[in-house]
Amino acid sequence: MRFSTQLFMLGYLCAAIAAPAHAQEPAGKISLELNHVQPTQDGGCRLSIIATNGLERPINQLGLEIVAFNTEGLVDQFLRLDFSRISAGKTKVLQFDLAGKACDGLSRLHINDVLNCVPASVTDVYCPDLLDLKNRTPIQFGD
Repeated sequence: MRFSTQLFMLGYLCAAIAAPAHAQEPAGKISLELNHVQPTQDGGCRLSIIATNGLERPINQLGLEIVAFNTEGLVDQFLRLDFSRISAGKTKVLQFDLAGKACDGLSRLHINDVLNCVPASVTDVYCPDLLDLKNRTPIQFGD
């Protein structure tokens, strides 16, 4: 090989190594729907949330940090909800009870953070940006 060819190849190799890696942007959305609220026998409130994985890959464990606000707009409770594995294109329903908190005492459920929406190998993805929120209840849901 001639010196100029070797120099060109070395320059090409250095440029390829130095080029920034592009983040693997996930295609699709994660749909979360606050589907139903109902009073429990002990005076609490049972909430049903439906999660649909619209991404092209499974989600191993979707974690939601949720803040419940009372009717005066004050922070009432912090909640952590975990959905087990959701295959691509599939739906899971999670019910949870707020003990001692009547449904009519809630005004809002705020999603504070979303965790584990993509595998750890995928970087530069902010999970809350992948949410598509829906609500079928009188309680405000989302931001």
